[in-house]
Amino acid sequence: MNRRASGSIAEEIAAKFLEKRGMKIVARNKKIAGVEVDILAVDGRTVVFAEVKASDYPTSTPSEHVTPEQQRRYIRAAEAYRAERALYGADFRFDVVEVVCGEPRYIPDAFRS
Repeated sequence: MNRRASGSIAEEIAAKFLEKRGMKIVARNKKIAGVEVDILAVDGRTVVFAEVKASDYPTSTPSEHVTPEQQRRYIRAAEAYRAERALYGADFRFDVVEVVCGEPRYIPDAFRS
């Protein structure tokens, strides 16, 4: 399976997982300020920017590959989204969903702005 197909499957698993946790998925693969956000969701009054990382190796931790540069891009996207939608009072959170061998591992509040 190619990387794109594997990524799409992982994002589908992650989106369903987040929905089961009560989040509303607003968008997937949304471009904001030149940044592609894997999953944009709402968790109560919190806007969630979720990065999805996948691996087919049971001992791996894909979240280790969320680089400081990716974190800066997600923060930039969140700031643009806040300004674009005038959500100045809203809370924002950056989560990571690892999908390892088809199973989601959730890391809420994985990094901060």
